[in-house]
Formats: sequence, structure tokens, C-alpha cells
Amino acid sequence: MSHARPEPDVPPTASGQIPTPREDGQGRQGPGEREAPGATGQDSEGTELPPSAQPQPGPEPEPGPPRTQPLPSLVAAVVFGVLCLGGLGYTLLNFTGAIRVFTAEAVASVLMLAVVGVIGFWILRRIRPVRPPNLAFSLLALVWGMTGAVGLALYANTQLGSAWSRAGGLEFGSLWGAALTAPINEELLKVTGVVLIAVIAPRAVRGPVDGFVAGSLVGLGFQLVEDLTYALNMISMQGATAGMVSVVQSFFARVVLTGLGSHWAMSAVAGTAIGLLAATAWRPGTRRAVGALLLLLLAMGLHWLFDAPLLQSLLGILVKVLAVFVSALAVYLAVRHAYRGRVRRALAEEGEELGIRRSSAVALASRHGRRGELSRVAHPERPAVRARQEQMVAAAEERASEYRG
Repeated sequence: MSHARPEPDVPPTASGQIPTPREDGQGRQGPGEREAPGATGQDSEGTELPPSAQPQPGPEPEPGPPRTQPLPSLVAAVVFGVLCLGGLGYTLLNFTGAIRVFTAEAVASVLMLAVVGVIGFWILRRIRPVRPPNLAFSLLALVWGMTGAVGLALYANTQLGSAWSRAGGLEFGSLWGAALTAPINEELLKVTGVVLIAVIAPRAVRGPVDGFVAGSLVGLGFQLVEDLTYALNMISMQGATAGMVSVVQSFFARVVLTGLGSHWAMSAVAGTAIGLLAATAWRPGTRRAVGALLLLLLAMGLHWLFDAPLLQSLLGILVKVLAVFVSALAVYLAVRHAYRGRVRRALAEEGEELGIRRSSAVALASRHGRRGELSRVAHPERPAVRARQEQMVAAAEERASEYRG
């Protein structure tokens, strides 16, 4: 098995190995090497070059995403924890009675939704290109959706729903209250969790892709708890004569029929807006700010369409679900394409610096590519090569997160 030598002129192999950079540094003069003409302001014979012929320093690299700032991070963490506890408490205050009365039905609903939650959590983390997001902050996003966002939305929806009834009458409030209330309250409250996570750990939300994934996980958590509350409400609405039947019917309507285009998709679109802002250290230009605002309005508009008393037939419901899903998918494909392109370019640059064949370096941008390159390496060498792959990918994502434009 050939090993990469420290000199950069060695042709890279197809083994997938990643050579270690030279100890004397990229571009520094090693033993027995001569500096390139002009590197010190002199020609090859030692004659001083005029200033115009001397190499000029390139532009300074743009700074990457901000590192964690202790005070804002601490404040955001405290706010996050307090709101999660408050939201959980308010939710339990509203539904503990129903859970006590319909304990068996509640347990059955929780078990079914837990399966959905595990599968959804795995899928939504998996869709992040290059590497999955940090597990701890993925769980925080899910927890925010299940506690802080749900509890605050319960309170806010009650207040705003009453305002619509007072302004337009009981019939208007009953018909349009949900469509006029939930898109505002719920989308803003869900995306607040993404903002807090981005402040707590700026590296967790470094761009639109991270915002999309974090928002989708918040929406998943929100959707799971809301589905449980709907199941409990349906039991009472149907006279509590067949509680398990009501739970199954609610599960079919909320998960099987409409789950593909529900809260996770809306919040993913809104979370992308937060990723756009976080990528520029919360100081976006006009174009970026307008783009973020449009994405947030799109999420609210999709939520309005979903809840509006329009297209109430089965076909109409499927059309609305499809509209929400296709919109989220379009946003995802756009940000995924842009992000993977930046990572590939960064890997190509790293490969050139380390003397790796371009195709082998760029292949590391995907999980399949990393496995393919690793399969060409002898088994004893794979742990070291895998570690070097991870180092390259991490460095490439760092470069890719230096958002420009």
C-alpha cells in the first residue's frame, strides 16, 4: 500500500488516503528548497524588484460565522430553558385532566406518535447534506417544538382567536379563526426556537441548510404534541364512546393523510429564513433580508392555506398537503444545491493544497463518496484515513459557511 509522501509533487493515488500537510507549512521553504523568484521582492539573481513587480498581498479572507459569545449565549440558554418549562407547564395544565380520564387512549396515542417521532427525527437529520447536524442541538430543536412552542401557542392562539371573534362575530371567528391565528402565532413561536439555538451555538445554525433542518425538527416536535392533543379532543368530541377508535382516526387524519405537509414543512421554510440571517452574523444586506422575510411569509402563507376553510373535500385536502410539501421541497433543493456546491469547491481547494486528486477530494462531499474512497484503503489503515476524511470535511464545511453575497 503506497503512502503519500510529504512532498506535494507526488501524484495522488486512488486509495482515498488523505496525506497530512507538511510540517513546515504550506508555501514555506523546506530543507533544500529555494524560494520562488519574486517571493522576497528580488529576482532569481538577488536584484531588487520595483514595487510594481513585487508580489502584492491578496485580499484578507472574509470572516466566518461568529463564534459563541458567552453572554448572549448564556442569556439565550436561560430564556430557552425558562420558556420550555413554561410551555410544558401550560400544556400539562390544559391536558392533564383529559390524560387522567383517557389514560389508556393517551398512552396508545403516545406510543404511535413516538414511532413517528423516531422515524421523522432520523429522516430530518439525514437530509442535511454532507454530514448530519449536531445531535444535542437537534434534540434541543425537537424539545422546543414539543414544549416552549406548543405551550406558548396554546396561550397565544386563545387570546388572538378571541380577538377575531370579538371583531368579526362568533361565526366568523369559528370559521376563519384558525387560519388567521395559527400562521402568525405558531410560525413565529416555532422559529423563535431556531433563533435561540443559533444564538446559543452559532456553529449549529451556520446557514440556510442548518436553518431548514433545525426548523423542520422544531416543527416535528410541535406536530407530535399537537397530534396528541387533537386525539384527546377527538375522544371528547365523539362522545368518548370509543376512545381507541377516535385515537386511530385522529392518527390517520393527522399523520397518514396530512403529515407530509404539516408543521415540519412549514417550520423548515421559516427556519431557512433564520439560517440566511445567521449566516451573515445577523447583519444581512438588503437582498438577504428581503429573502428571509419572503421565506417567513411563505411559511405563514402555507400555514394559512393549510388551515383555511377552503378545499374541504378529500381531494382538496390532498392538494393543500401537496402544495405545502412541494414548497418545502423546492426550498430544500435550492439550499442543498448551493451548500453542496460550496463544500465541493472547498474540498477541491483542500485537495489541491494537500496533493490529492480533485475527484477524490470532491467525492468526500457525500456519505457515499466517503465510503467509496474508504473502501479502496487497506483495512488496517481505514481508521486513520477516516479520521483524515472527517478533518477535511469539517474544514470544508467551515470554509463553505463563510457566506458571501
